[in-house]
Amino acid sequence: MASSSPPAALSSRLVRQALAIAAEHQVPVEALCREVGLRLEDLDDPELRIPYTVLDTILERAVEVTGDGNLGLHMARMSEVDPDDAAGLVILTSATLKESMVRGCRYQRVWGDGERFVVEDTERGVRMRFTPVGPYRPAHRHMAEVALVQVALGMRYFTGADVRPLQVRFVHAAPADLREHEALFACPLVFGAPHNDIEFSQADAELPFVHADALLNAMFEKQAQRQLSRLPVTASLSERVREQVRRTLSGGDFTFEAVAKTLHLPPRTLQRKLAEEGQSYAGILEAVRRELSENYLRRRMSIAEVSFLLGYGDPATFHRAFKRWWGMSPETFRRTHTPPTPSPSGRGAPRRSKGGQGPPG
Repeated sequence: MASSSPPAALSSRLVRQALAIAAEHQVPVEALCREVGLRLEDLDDPELRIPYTVLDTILERAVEVTGDGNLGLHMARMSEVDPDDAAGLVILTSATLKESMVRGCRYQRVWGDGERFVVEDTERGVRMRFTPVGPYRPAHRHMAEVALVQVALGMRYFTGADVRPLQVRFVHAAPADLREHEALFACPLVFGAPHNDIEFSQADAELPFVHADALLNAMFEKQAQRQLSRLPVTASLSERVREQVRRTLSGGDFTFEAVAKTLHLPPRTLQRKLAEEGQSYAGILEAVRRELSENYLRRRMSIAEVSFLLGYGDPATFHRAFKRWWGMSPETFRRTHTPPTPSPSGRGAPRRSKGGQGPPG
């Protein structure tokens, strides 16, 4: 029998900041909090962690109540520096744009569980990828837009330069009106992409930060490390394996041996500990692939692309696995489980803004 663990959660500090901004946009935050059993005064506790699903529900209800389809964009802004946020101060005092991204990822658990942000080198520079926690739900569109707008604005604020991303990609379909997105990002936009990410050139990645300070940065980093060490270990080993598999399926090394090495465990030890939780690596891999296959097909991705993103070398192997999971072919599933594309707005299909380009190779 697998052991249970608390749900993935984020810092009450972030929830409080998000709700304060939402209130400025006529969102009835107190009423919405009561709907999910949350009291605003509880958010004053800096040790409190709020499940992501609670914030997702509040955000979805906020969009319903206000009718603001771009609420995520409107909630994204640069907040005042919190003197108690050591991880934020590590970013602020970093030497360069890229260094700030790397260190922000290193200490992201101070703000919330899970590795939502990942930094990747590209042929043209560096890319920050954002993955919301949990199975896809409508709130994740707004979460992604908040996250990537804040990255874009933060890089301009911290460098003092008009940094323009090379490209921004979103998993969700393009809204009918892209003017706000285009004004905020000022770069090519891609919708219906495999991942949410923002890419900067190599030259911009090396831009110095206005507040760079090696001594202060080292001090803040020690504080951030202490904050990390005080956080409870909420994820079971099987959940950590699952997260690593999700991160490496599309192009990384997701073999059992590689996962064991990443988790700093001998393969036999990992196998034994998973068995103690009632799990196996093969079963976790199968479950992750099954879950992601549904999400990808609902986004109207091609069968070949889904096969690649799930780590299959041959689409025929993916076909056989999918029929075993769902009792039908991927083509039939997509045809029967994906709503028709509305016309003429094109909401249901991938769409690029004017001047946009495809995902980088």
